[in-house]
Amino acid sequence: MKKGFTIVELLVVIGVLAVLMTIVVVAASGVQKGGREKRASAMRSALEQAIAAYYAQEGKWPAAIENQTSSMTDEKYTFDASATDAIFREIVGKAYGKGTGARSLLVDASALFVARTSSLKDGGKGCHDNHTDRTQKNFCGNQGCVRGIDFSEAVKKGGKHHIPLSQMSFGYPGKEYGRFCRFWITYNGKTDTVTVSK
Repeated sequence: MKKGFTIVELLVVIGVLAVLMTIVVVAASGVQKGGREKRASAMRSALEQAIAAYYAQEGKWPAAIENQTSSMTDEKYTFDASATDAIFREIVGKAYGKGTGARSLLVDASALFVARTSSLKDGGKGCHDNHTDRTQKNFCGNQGCVRGIDFSEAVKKGGKHHIPLSQMSFGYPGKEYGRFCRFWITYNGKTDTVTVSK
């Protein structure tokens, strides 16, 4: 006579499998979140180094920074969304030769995360990187934030999500996957340095 599983034994096995699946899903989401944070940090650092490399190569800062330094009264100045985008576009445009085919090694733009500037709400600022508490005012769902895409996807000619360089805003994926959050540029007049921050 064959002995089969009882209902209780089957329920125990299903329960154990459910617990294991929950552990795997939680661990995977933690790894993804950590990966996004590392990517954001790497992009921030790469853009900051690219601006410094531009200065070393050209002997001057990108135009928006140069214009500000001539009239600075404060020690530090954080650029608004429009100027920040203009600076990044100049850096990325230089890296990609503005259509000439010549490439410098300022930045590997393929790793950047972008959004169409015109689709960003609140004056193009992009949402704040606080996507965990939906009750907070700056949760991106309440601000109509947009999803960003990888630069390599944005520059595909004829691609579904093509964004011209002149219409790109540069940032990083927020804690809620795919949400675009903006980088900011600060110039320190005392040390003549530029920092990029989230």
